[in-house]
Amino acid sequence: MTQYPHDLYVVSNTEGGTDPETGFPIPSEPTEVFHCKCREIAAGPGNIVANESGETVSYASKVVMPKGTAKIPTNSKIIIKDGENIILTGDVIRFSDAPQLHCRLWV
Repeated sequence: MTQYPHDLYVVSNTEGGTDPETGFPIPSEPTEVFHCKCREIAAGPGNIVANESGETVSYASKVVMPKGTAKIPTNSKIIIKDGENIILTGDVIRFSDAPQLHCRLWV
């Protein structure tokens, strides 16, 4: 069994701009950027976590990543894939890199 079998992508918008020929605006498009390997764990009973403002919210999944993974800001859109299959999409509720053996985030 692999410790981190899934791939985590952060969705960012590429800049649009204007079409040089017509002058019409070109809309920005979402782009998936690989962030790290991870393991998605579906939420069970007690699926409540405090967000950065201290409010308690329910989460759908917890994601664990290798220690030292770069922080993903709150409200960032993420996609988790197992190969080509998307297994989770959502917004980051909280990211933690506390002194455990891994980093965690809640979606």
